[in-house]
Amino acid sequence: MTATKRDGNEVRIDPRIQERRKKVARSQARKRLYLIVAVLVVIGGYFMVRALLRTSMFSVRKIQITGSSHYSNAALIAQSGIQIGFPLTQVNPELVGQRMEQLPWNGPVKVRKSWPNTLDITIQNRTAVAVIPNNATSDLIVDSSGRVLGLQVSSNAKLVSLCLMSDIPSSKALTTGTGCEFQSTRPGSLVSASFAPLLKVANYLRGIAGANFSKLAVSNSGEIDGELASGVAVRFGSANQLNQKIRAVQLLLAQASIAGYTTMDVRAPLEPVLSNW
Repeated sequence: MTATKRDGNEVRIDPRIQERRKKVARSQARKRLYLIVAVLVVIGGYFMVRALLRTSMFSVRKIQITGSSHYSNAALIAQSGIQIGFPLTQVNPELVGQRMEQLPWNGPVKVRKSWPNTLDITIQNRTAVAVIPNNATSDLIVDSSGRVLGLQVSSNAKLVSLCLMSDIPSSKALTTGTGCEFQSTRPGSLVSASFAPLLKVANYLRGIAGANFSKLAVSNSGEIDGELASGVAVRFGSANQLNQKIRAVQLLLAQASIAGYTTMDVRAPLEPVLSNW
């Protein structure tokens, strides 16, 4: 039995209790040691895995691009900012997609990592719906949002041409006038908001059989007129009730013969009129 002193008095401790205390102390020490070792193993494992993922074993060896029909793979890969050999773990899909969407013809871009070595990129092309005169010899190609996709020679125009024009006498359609304002917006940017109603009409008309428009124009006061490829003028009037006016055009094209007429007036969409005014 072991003796100790407390307040001047000797207190004896049973050896079994003392041995028990030693065992508890040793057990706690072992637990602390195990914990330290476990933490070191986890940290070491983390850095080992991280280092492994940065090796050529998990680097980009293939960039697979689908959907694009306007740019070469080389141009698209350059725009992505990712080169062969770049660590796949460091690729930020959202950032890569944003970079590639800066190209004028590219719509939404989806980027996905395909382990261990492939980067899959899917591109949705933008659709051209109209052209806007850029100068006397070239046009801007635009999609339904007004984004400029590129330039083309005016004589090659197969899409409806959109014009901003000065007001002319109300008895005449805008498309009979001249003076379409040139636009110099660069590819990838949006054209003036003044084109919004024309873009809406052009986009809707794409799905209507026989609605082969060669020109759409809007005046300073907001009046909208169009011209069919056959030469028939279409009077839309203001941008109010555009949906109803477009449906009126669709109805006339589907149910009436426009041969022999020079004007289609849908300014009152419930009472559309064909005339020779």
